Amino acid sequence: MLQPSKTTDKAGESYWDTAWQTAALPRLVVPDDMSLRNHVRRCFHTFLSGVMTGRHGQRVIEVGCANSIWLPYFASEHGCSITGLDYSATGCSSAQALLAAASVEGKIFHGDIWAPPAELLGAFDLVFTYGLVEHFEPTEHIRTALSKLLRPGGIMITIVPNMVGWVGLVQKYLNRQVFDIHVPIGLENIQTAHQRAGLKPQQTNYLCSVNFGVLNLDGATDNAPIRVAKKVITKALVALSALVWWIEDHSPLRLPPNQLTSPYIACVAIKSDGTARQSP
Repeated sequence: MLQPSKTTDKAGESYWDTAWQTAALPRLVVPDDMSLRNHVRRCFHTFLSGVMTGRHGQRVIEVGCANSIWLPYFASEHGCSITGLDYSATGCSSAQALLAAASVEGKIFHGDIWAPPAELLGAFDLVFTYGLVEHFEPTEHIRTALSKLLRPGGIMITIVPNMVGWVGLVQKYLNRQVFDIHVPIGLENIQTAHQRAGLKPQQTNYLCSVNFGVLNLDGATDNAPIRVAKKVITKALVALSALVWWIEDHSPLRLPPNQLTSPYIACVAIKSDGTARQSP
């Protein structure tokens, strides 16, 4: 399976190799950790637990699994058989290291979604991506490729940053270089792209109330005073996020997930038959 000639990888393999070479291994997911720093991961756990009801022990693959905390999560929390695929060799090494740290077994493949190992095709009950599809344009092409890994009746969970909300707006002005490697995807866009790839969306929603901690200043080339100012702005927004989380954790008040402040959009879609319609 070759990458469609009209598909653009806005980040590229070299970008990710560089990113994963300097990235530290993240904390593993601990759903019952009630600390403030674990607030967002608890939101993810609530969402994923709802999707995984009745799916204990299924075969799960994460594409774009570099440095993934979610493969160990699916194994330890939902008893899943886990596999990862990533085109960054450095990213694959970090994914394998996290599996070892979590003491769970899984296979990590260094390969390309456009030409995956034959043994992966049609082999999975669930395809999971987090921060992957928004780097490809048009996004329905990457979803068509991902759907080839699913068995009939399998589901795809897609999570993308909400780059059409306030997080995207701030990212655009603080570090345009990072913003430009993303395709801004809204709620309706993500549904349409899945449909064009032959998938049927089951639910599409904003995820979490706020999280400016996702802002990325890496690679910014501003002069020193501007860099300092941007770091101050980012820290202030992160502190605001933490304040909202503290209120949500210690009172009945909630900021509902919404188009403006939510940092993520999640879509769950089903592959209803044995083949996905090819995008033009």
